[in-house]
Amino acid sequence: MRLRDDERAQSIQIGAVLLFAVLVVAFSSYQAFVVPNQNRAIEFNHNEQIRNQMQDLRNELVSIHGETATQSVSLTLGTQYPGRLVAVNPGPPSGTIRTAGTGPERVNLTLANAEADGETGDFWNGIDNRTYNTGAVVYQPNYNVYGEAPLTIYENSVLYNQFRASNLTASGQTLIQDERINLVTVNGSVSQARTGSTSLDLQPVSTSSTTVSVSNASATENLTIYAATQLPRQRWGTLLESQLDERGHVVDYGVATVSGSPFDRLWIELEPGVDYRLRMTKVGVGTGVTDESRAYLTDVAGNGTRLDAGDTTTVSLAVRDAYNNPVSDVLVNASSSNGALSPENQSTDGDGEVTFTYDSTGVSGDQWVDLNFSVVTDPGTSFDASTTENVTMQVRVDSQSSGSGGGGSDGAYRTFWQDPSSQSGVTCPNGPDGVCTLDASQTATPTLWMETTPVVDNGTVRYATNDTQVATVAPTSGTTNASGENSTVLRATEDGDVTVYTSSGGSGDQLVFEVVNTVNALVYNDDAVAMDNADSDGTTGGVEFTASNKFGQGMTITDVKVNETNGNVARLNDALGAPNDQPTRSELYVETDGNSGWVDINDGTDLPNVFDLDTDGFENNGDATASSQSSIRFYLYEFENNGGNRVDMTGQTISVTVFYRLDDGTTGAETFRFTVS
Repeated sequence: MRLRDDERAQSIQIGAVLLFAVLVVAFSSYQAFVVPNQNRAIEFNHNEQIRNQMQDLRNELVSIHGETATQSVSLTLGTQYPGRLVAVNPGPPSGTIRTAGTGPERVNLTLANAEADGETGDFWNGIDNRTYNTGAVVYQPNYNVYGEAPLTIYENSVLYNQFRASNLTASGQTLIQDERINLVTVNGSVSQARTGSTSLDLQPVSTSSTTVSVSNASATENLTIYAATQLPRQRWGTLLESQLDERGHVVDYGVATVSGSPFDRLWIELEPGVDYRLRMTKVGVGTGVTDESRAYLTDVAGNGTRLDAGDTTTVSLAVRDAYNNPVSDVLVNASSSNGALSPENQSTDGDGEVTFTYDSTGVSGDQWVDLNFSVVTDPGTSFDASTTENVTMQVRVDSQSSGSGGGGSDGAYRTFWQDPSSQSGVTCPNGPDGVCTLDASQTATPTLWMETTPVVDNGTVRYATNDTQVATVAPTSGTTNASGENSTVLRATEDGDVTVYTSSGGSGDQLVFEVVNTVNALVYNDDAVAMDNADSDGTTGGVEFTASNKFGQGMTITDVKVNETNGNVARLNDALGAPNDQPTRSELYVETDGNSGWVDINDGTDLPNVFDLDTDGFENNGDATASSQSSIRFYLYEFENNGGNRVDMTGQTISVTVFYRLDDGTTGAETFRFTVS
C-alpha cells in the first residue's frame, strides 16, 4: 500500500475552503446590499415621521393668534438602526432644526399702502411701509443611505419639501384668505443637531385677538404684501389659486430675484376698495428673541358721546405695538379743553387699555369738548394729534332739558344694560359691569336688553360693537317701550374680546364679552399632501391631511367615505403586510389624541367606499375619538388605477366625507374637497 500518494483528504480541505468562501461572499453581500436597503427603509420612514412633525409645527404657528402661553412641538431629529448580530451599522443618522433669515433685517415681511380709519390711521397711514423681520424654520436630515431626502421648510404659513430638482408644498397658505390677512413672523435663532428628539418652544411675543381694518391708501396704490421666499412663482400661483380673480381679492403676484440672498422677494397685490381684517402675531423661537414696545395710541370707546351739562361719561383708549397688539403698563396722560378728566394719567392694563372719566360740571351746553391723550413723556413736547402717540377725542355737552323726557326727546335719563346671564351660554360672574363670557357653542346669538331710568317711552336707542370681526349687533337702533326697554341681538362670529355699546338720551353703557368656541365644526386645515409608504416604488400614491375638532366637546369618528376622485384613480390598496396598526400600512388610518382607528382590507377596495371604523376590514381598531380643539390626521394609502398600478396623487382632486358623533349624542358629517399638494 502506498499511503504517501493518497490525496483523498485534499477534497475535504478544498470543500472547507470553498464553503468558507461562500460564507464570506454571502456575508459581504448582506453587508453591502441588505443592510443598506434595510437602513434606507428606516431612514425613509423617519423622514416621513419628521415631515409630519414639521406639519404639526406649521399648524401651531399659523393658529397661534391670541394664544398667551408658550406652545411646544416635539421633533425627532434623528433615528436609530436595529442592533445586528454580525453585520455592522454606520453611525446613527442625525438631523438639524434651524432658523434661516430670522435675524438680518433684509429678510422681512412688509405691508405697503395699508391705511386705516380714525386714530389707528396715524400708524397705518398708507404712506409708511410697515416692515417686520422674519424668516424660515428648516429641518435638514443627515442620513447615511437615503440621499434623496429633502429639506423640510416652513415659511410664510407654508410648509414644503425642497428636493434637488423641485419644491413640493405640503400645506396651503394663510397669508390672505378672502378679506382676512393673517401674518405670523418668526423671531430668534435656533440651531440644534442631534440623533434623538428635541422640543421647539414657540413663544407668543406679540399676539392678541385684535384685528385692524385696513384698505388701499389711494385709487392708484393697492395694498401689497411683500415677503421673503424660496418658492418659485409657479408654486405661489398654485397656493394663491383660490384667492385669484373673481374667487378672491388677489389681483396680481410675483417673485423677484434678490441678488446675493438665498431668498427671493414675493409680492401679493390686493384688490382696491376692500376692507381687509389684519391680524398679526410675532413668535419667538430659541435665543435672541426681541420684545415689542409701544407703537401707537388709539381710541376704543366714547368718542362722539353726548352728555348733558353736569353729567359724567367714560372714554377708553388702547396702546398697541407695531403688530396691533396691546401693550400693558404704559402711562397715558389726559387733559381736556373744558371740564375735567380724571385721573390725570393712568397706566394701561393687561389688555393694553385705559379708561378715563370726563366730568362736564361747569361746562356750558351745546358745545364739543376736546379730550387730549398722550403717551409722550417729554414735558417739552407740544401736543400734535396727528402723531401716533397722541389722540384727540370729542364729547358733546348738551344743555339740560327741563323734564325727564319722553316721546323720543333727549331728556335727562340714564341708560343701562340688563344682566344677560340668564341665557344659555352666557355667564357674567360680576354682573353686567364685569366681563361676561359667551360660549358660542351653546348660543352664538344672545339677546341683549337695555333699560332707562327713569322710564322713557319711545326713546331712541342705538347699538354698536368695537370689533365687528368678533361680533355684530342687529338691529343697530330701536325705540324703548312703555317699560323703558329695548333689545338687540348679538351675533358672535369669531373668538375674542368685544365691547357692546348702547346709548340713548345722551347716556350710554357698555357690556364686555369674551367670546369663545365660535366655530362649531370639523375644519379641514388645508394641508393635504401626497406621500409614499414603505413599498419603495417611488410613487407618491398616498394622501395625508388633517382636520381640527372645533366643537366645544369631544367627538367620535365612526365612518369615513372616500369619494370618487378625478383622473384614473379607482382603488385604494396599501399593498403592505402586517403589522396593520400603523398609519401607512392600512387603507385608512385616523390618528387622534384619543383612540386612533384604522381599517385594513385585504387586497384593497374599489372607490367610492365607506369605511366603518369598528366593523369593516380584515383588521380594525374601533371608532376614533378626539377631544375638543384637537387635531386629527387622516392617512389614505395608496391610490391605484384600474390596472392596479400606483397613481401619483400630486395635483389630484379628492373628496372625503367624515361622519362623527359628538359627546352629547349629536351626529353629523363634513365633506372636504381638496387638491393634493
